[in-house]
Amino acid sequence: MDKKILLLSNNQIDTQLWDRVIQNAPNSRVYAESWYLDCVAPNWEGLVYGNYEYIMPVFVIRKLTISYAIQPTYCQQLGIFPPATPTVTLEFINFLKSKFRYFQIPLNSLNIRADKYINVDLRKNYILSLNQTYSEIRQKYTKHTLRYLPKAQAANTVMKGIGISDFIKFKNIHSQKSFTKNHKNALQLILVHSISKARGIIYGAYSPKNELIAAAFFLKSERRFIYLNSVSSTEGKANRAMYAIIDQFIADHAQQPALLDFEGSMIEGIARFFAGFGAQAENYQIIKHNNLPGIIKWLKR
Repeated sequence: MDKKILLLSNNQIDTQLWDRVIQNAPNSRVYAESWYLDCVAPNWEGLVYGNYEYIMPVFVIRKLTISYAIQPTYCQQLGIFPPATPTVTLEFINFLKSKFRYFQIPLNSLNIRADKYINVDLRKNYILSLNQTYSEIRQKYTKHTLRYLPKAQAANTVMKGIGISDFIKFKNIHSQKSFTKNHKNALQLILVHSISKARGIIYGAYSPKNELIAAAFFLKSERRFIYLNSVSSTEGKANRAMYAIIDQFIADHAQQPALLDFEGSMIEGIARFFAGFGAQAENYQIIKHNNLPGIIKWLKR
């Protein structure tokens, strides 16, 4: 008998079982844990295959009787957990096609395409193994990073344990317009929950005048630390403060059986910054489907 896939609202989901699947999966990602989903999209839904053999979070918007599944903020990689066979993956994709006229969903690095007719955007993430000594990791820094790092360390004092309110206030002042009210609310919820559970920490860089000029929030998941959010003032950028922050984080967490996940970027300069610490690129995919009517389809290309 074929396994069935069900689309369930989050109040229909056994969240304890759901989280156990995520945490035990070889492709575990904190983005798919129920508490995190509650922070970024309180009305999240989930695809459940059989008796939770495989699960997949989805974020649904319904407009004028049309259902869309989209990628929420602060969720780089989602997809199917644990990694599924091509046959099961195709079942999930076909189910999504049957339910949504339009979807744009990020998979994770251990998910496969499985459907040659689905549109795919290939993205890069950057990860660094921390299961080495600091000296061993530093030996893999690029010449570019090693040139800037001493200057950054001389110009900045790095501290950890920066307060949530200080981080949000600093981000409000120095972020670009993309830091919307919805982004702010979601980020605050993630910060409060993770830091209260000792799963998150904020590092800050201070100028010689003892002014905060850069800050970065790192989120701990099962087997990785995620460089989830950062911000620099004009002075922080000039002082290369983020070089000092990242290096200090690596020094503090070296020899742990975990990855430092930079979340990657398709912007060349940012990707080069991540790679400068010895981080390696890994690919993941965003799958897209657009079966919208007429002009709406054209607008959503």
